[in-house]
Amino acid sequence: MIDIRDILTLDDNNEYVVVSKILYEGKIYYYLVDKNKNENIKFCYEKEDNLVELNDKVLVTKLLPLFLDAAKSINFDD
Repeated sequence: MIDIRDILTLDDNNEYVVVSKILYEGKIYYYLVDKNKNENIKFCYEKEDNLVELNDKVLVTKLLPLFLDAAKSINFDD
């Protein structure tokens, strides 16, 4: 299971931090930020235990407020 604040290495060999995670219309989506280059972000979803990059800009626009709400609930004191 992938959780917020986990670090993942993707196919591009970059390490990404999971900054937000949401469930939307039956799929789990992730907002990832490159650990070393913060302007490099990716939006992905789970499919059969794999992460698939999301390239649908309209859907990303719908998901952004949901990612923000989910990120607000992170407790950094853990």
